[in-house]
Amino acid sequence: MRLKPTIILGRFHDRADLNGRSLLSSTSFWIILCYFLLYVVTYRYCIHAYQRDPTSFFFDPSKAYNRVYSSKRERQADAFIDAANRSTDTPISHPNPSICLGIATMARSEEQYVRRTVGSLLQGLTEPERNGIHLVVFFAQTNPQQHPIYHEPWLKNVANEILQYDVGDEELARLHSLEQEHQHWKKSMYDYEYLLKKCFDTEADWVMLVEDDVLAKEGWYLQAMTALEDIQILMEKHEWLYLRLFYTEKLFGWNSEEWPQYLTWSLLTFLVTVTTLIISRSYSRHLRKHLSNVAIAILCCVCLPATILMYFMAGRLSMHPLPLGLHRMEQFGCCSQGLIFPRQMVPRAMDTVMHATNQRYYVDMTLERWANSEGLARFALVPPLLQHIGSKSSKGSKFDEGANSIWNFAFENYL
Repeated sequence: MRLKPTIILGRFHDRADLNGRSLLSSTSFWIILCYFLLYVVTYRYCIHAYQRDPTSFFFDPSKAYNRVYSSKRERQADAFIDAANRSTDTPISHPNPSICLGIATMARSEEQYVRRTVGSLLQGLTEPERNGIHLVVFFAQTNPQQHPIYHEPWLKNVANEILQYDVGDEELARLHSLEQEHQHWKKSMYDYEYLLKKCFDTEADWVMLVEDDVLAKEGWYLQAMTALEDIQILMEKHEWLYLRLFYTEKLFGWNSEEWPQYLTWSLLTFLVTVTTLIISRSYSRHLRKHLSNVAIAILCCVCLPATILMYFMAGRLSMHPLPLGLHRMEQFGCCSQGLIFPRQMVPRAMDTVMHATNQRYYVDMTLERWANSEGLARFALVPPLLQHIGSKSSKGSKFDEGANSIWNFAFENYL
């Protein structure tokens, strides 16, 4: 007895014919098999392609932190400092420099990264570029002679100014007590404001403060000055706070506060896919023959969710890389490893940092809170011009783990 055909979503199915199909001739079987093989291949590809993306499920710390370009710059910085140790030349300070470059340094328990910081910032500069920089090395500790580099010959041969606390005995005693009590947030705020003021007094057009555990890209000066000129044009009638020279990509992942947006786009993708398949089948005799409701269900309820899952696993930076060049970066820009301020913003920045000394915030958090409240634009270069190389924090051993993970992976792609 012949069964009566039924209509499912506009397609005729003969139950007897459907039940009589072999597994190998089933469209659904081939969809599942082909998709499974494709998924395995894609998964294997992602393991290798996205192992250096900290926002990815496939992130592999054992490979991601390889110092590729950094190793080259470390060698060049070391060679520069070695040559400076043997040199008898001293830098000439010019009035009204383009940039006051301030570096606050404290003695660390093991390696002193400041040597490579200074070396990488100065190595490769042309004479006009070097003449445009007023380099201030600030010993941010009450007894600077305890710092291992204090008596090293290269320091006076490269620094325009070697700075230490010039305060009264009472203030020096208070700073010493902050050191002994490990009140790092108060001390770091005081030091930042102190160095900002010293740089402001040089009459430089730009004030650039960097931490003592960074590594600079070769040619950083020209790129930074070009970016600053571009910002001046863009923000001719608006205030802006700084140009960021370092950020870490770890904060640019899929953010929980944006889950409604992710869910909306996922549901929209599902609806568009279902609609497209059903409409396409209605207009194609070939699809009506092979694309059953079961096949559509497999595609939309199994394959599509698995594809969306793989998309999120791949990582936000892998799926949506930050465009190269100059960009506004008002969110997720961590930390204070390197910032360039326009001269006119320095007094307000000093005032903000000084009044936040008693709060349990560090410099970058204080500046960001102020900038957000004032609506000040902030910019960054992608990739950054600095890399953080300090695995031993100047704040003490309990901060080492956090310091070790502050890293920019795109920096290592420089040649």
